Amino acid sequence: MHMTKYAGIVIGKIALAFIFAFLLTLVAMIPVVAVVGLTGSGDWTLDAMLSDPSFTYGSMIAQAAGFMAAVPLMFVLFDRKAGWSLGWRQRGAMKELLRGSVLGIVLISIVFVLMLAVQSVRITGVATGAAVWTELAGYLLLFALVAINEELFSRGYVQGVIRHRFGPAAAIICSSLFFSVLHAFNPGALANPLPLINIFAAGLLFGISREVTGGLWLPIGLHWTWNFVQGNVYGFEVSGTDVESVLRLESPGPAALSGGAFGAEGSLIATAVIGAAAYWIWKRGGGTPDGRKIRKGE
Repeated sequence: MHMTKYAGIVIGKIALAFIFAFLLTLVAMIPVVAVVGLTGSGDWTLDAMLSDPSFTYGSMIAQAAGFMAAVPLMFVLFDRKAGWSLGWRQRGAMKELLRGSVLGIVLISIVFVLMLAVQSVRITGVATGAAVWTELAGYLLLFALVAINEELFSRGYVQGVIRHRFGPAAAIICSSLFFSVLHAFNPGALANPLPLINIFAAGLLFGISREVTGGLWLPIGLHWTWNFVQGNVYGFEVSGTDVESVLRLESPGPAALSGGAFGAEGSLIATAVIGAAAYWIWKRGGGTPDGRKIRKGE
C-alpha cells in the first residue's frame, strides 16, 4: 500500500515538473517569436519560423530556460525539506565537469574511429570557412545549455525524487526510460529500435555517473562534449538533428552500424561503447547500484 502511494506521489511530481517546464518554455518562447517575427522576413507563419535558424537557436534556449526554471521551482515547493539533493552544489564541481568533458570527447571519438574502421561512414570533405567557426562557437554554448537543462531535469530532479523513495537502481533505470521517451519525437528516433535503446543506454551512463560522483557535473560535461564533438566536429546528426560541422560525412554502411538518419547514436557501435563506459564507471564506483553514496549538501 505504501509503495503504491509513494509511486503515485513520485509520478505526480514528475508529471507536474514536466507541466511546469512546458509552461515556462512557452513563456520563454514569447520573446523568441517576437524577435524572429520582427527582425526576420516579416512572415509570422509557423513554416517561416521553423525555417529561420534564429528561431531554432531561440527555441533551444527557451526550452533550456523552461526546464532549468522548473526544477528549482518544484524542489522549493515540494522537496526542499525531504533530505535529498539535486546534485547541483557538488564539491569539486569544476574538476568533475572537466573529467566528464574529456570523457565525452574520448567516447564519441572511439565511436567515430570504429565507424571509419568498419567503413560504415567515410569523410567526404572538410569545412574551414569563417561561417563554420562562428556556428561552432554558438553551438558550443547551445550544447552546454542542452546538457545542463537535460541533466538537471532528468538526473537532478527525476532521478533524485525516485531515488529518495525507491533507491538508486530504480532511479537510474526509470530516469533513463524517461530520458529516452523525451527523445522519442526527434527525427529518425522511431525508424528502428536502436536510437531509443541507445538514448536509454546513455541515460544509464549519465545516471551511473551521477550516482558514482555524487553530483551532476560529470554527466553534464560528458553530455556536453559528446553532443558537440559528435555533431559539430565529426558531422553526425545529434539525436536526429543536423548541425553545422567541420567534417562532412556520408554513410555507405548499413544503418545498424552507421546510425542512419539519427546519427552515431543510432548505431550498434555506439551501443557497445556506451555500454562499456557505463560498466567501467559503475565498477569504479564500487560495483554496486549505489556507487559512492551521495552526501547531503552535494
